[in-house]
Amino acid sequence: MTSAITSTLEKLHILPSHESEQLTHPTDEEVATLRQKYAEQTQDHVFTFWDSLTPEQKAQLYAQLISIDPARVTSITETVLTPNTDPKSPVGTEHSPLPDSSCASTLDASTEQLSKWRHAGLGASARGEVAVLLMAGGQGTRLGSSAPKGCYDVGLPSGKSLFQLQAERLLKLQELAAEEAGDRGKDVVIPWYIMTSGPTRKDTQEFLKSKDYFGLKVSSTRLEI
Repeated sequence: MTSAITSTLEKLHILPSHESEQLTHPTDEEVATLRQKYAEQTQDHVFTFWDSLTPEQKAQLYAQLISIDPARVTSITETVLTPNTDPKSPVGTEHSPLPDSSCASTLDASTEQLSKWRHAGLGASARGEVAVLLMAGGQGTRLGSSAPKGCYDVGLPSGKSLFQLQAERLLKLQELAAEEAGDRGKDVVIPWYIMTSGPTRKDTQEFLKSKDYFGLKVSSTRLEI
């Protein structure tokens, strides 16, 4: 079981592969062929930083990309996003809309409803029933950066990163929950779970540490893979 799990993590590039020492350096022709396969699926941005990599990094990236069939990934995506029309499907093809009681928006809610939601949300936060999950496993390749997206300067006048923006909102929410629904003298802590990947975990951890977690408690900020 352990070997199977380890093998899976290696294929997802979360753990270093035991075969990494045997990586071969691809020829220009092999790279061009692979690049074309990804381009046909509009995924050629994965080669954006290819020319800036060292030979060893190129060999590692090539080994990762060659193990993926971009056409199959596209096919799976289209299958998942296409409405089910097979009458024999165990899932069924008839889906009723959600009832109005299960659908609501702050854009058209009444003042009374908004107040009710606010009270419920702050109360749940104060009782420790709320946590924030941030999906941050991707690099900022399409933004022109190899760093995690959360570290990237998106060009705001304040210069704040996406990580900082969310951290500051968490801090404010904790303060509001403590003031309006918390126990006197007891801090409200909303756990912040940051889902990283192999390539982004270390950079994310170092970035948050260098910023002193933007004022959040270290114990409530958890990086997961």
